[in-house]
Amino acid sequence: MAGLVLSEPMLNSSFWAADQKAHIAKLSPSLRNTILQVEASGAFDSPAYQDAVMEYYRQHVCRLKRWPDCLNRTFTKVNVPLYQYMWRPSEFTVTGTLKGYDCMARLKEIAMPVLFTCGWHDEATPETVQNFCYQIPDAEIHVFDDASHEHHLEKTEEYLAVVRSFLAQTDHATGQYGV
Repeated sequence: MAGLVLSEPMLNSSFWAADQKAHIAKLSPSLRNTILQVEASGAFDSPAYQDAVMEYYRQHVCRLKRWPDCLNRTFTKVNVPLYQYMWRPSEFTVTGTLKGYDCMARLKEIAMPVLFTCGWHDEATPETVQNFCYQIPDAEIHVFDDASHEHHLEKTEEYLAVVRSFLAQTDHATGQYGV
């Protein structure tokens, strides 16, 4: 038997959207109002909205002052038409094909140890990820302090140590070695 690592998972679109709304509520009034006004008007390409989204990203996607090249490359390679088909133009409200997505009822079917990870400031809040963890009999969670969605980039050494430890425990418990 192997183990499964789920880092900052989006397993329920309603939970994800609720987390984003809670994060927006904590932004400065100016950023919050910009996001809410654009959400209402649909002017998602406005520079003010793009600036507000970037500030949100700095708080909840990657908290590093200088984003790693691998993350910057990822953003340049995003398949925007596919993203908009699945999520739609709003970063914070799902109206695409993922609206209503919920695989939580299936989590209990996972018959192996599971490690959930997230950052304290993650888009998927620690409370939401803990809720996922509760659905699986042999699951645990690790929350990375002062980190966000990209906690594997922000806290690389700690992330690798946590994952290695989990996999070593899984290997030892199942008699599998060398993973």
